[in-house]
Amino acid sequence: MSMREATMGRIYDTLQVLPEQQLALVLRFVESLKEAVATKVSTRKTAVAPIYKLRIASVDTGIADLAGQHDHYLYGVEKRDG
Repeated sequence: MSMREATMGRIYDTLQVLPEQQLALVLRFVESLKEAVATKVSTRKTAVAPIYKLRIASVDTGIADLAGQHDHYLYGVEKRDG
């Protein structure tokens, strides 16, 4: 058995005991790794500032006003107008 097969087997075994909610998080993480690899391959010849890679770690919360109302969501303060 190759190192890759052994590692994939360990990953699979670990995933078997995770609750469904955590499986969704793991899937999102693995997909971001896959995207990062694809991005790295396509931009290998071009240097990219780390700030532009921030979107790889972003998570879609579905909250449209999160940026403007972050204090409300983080600390529970009243929402601001506008």
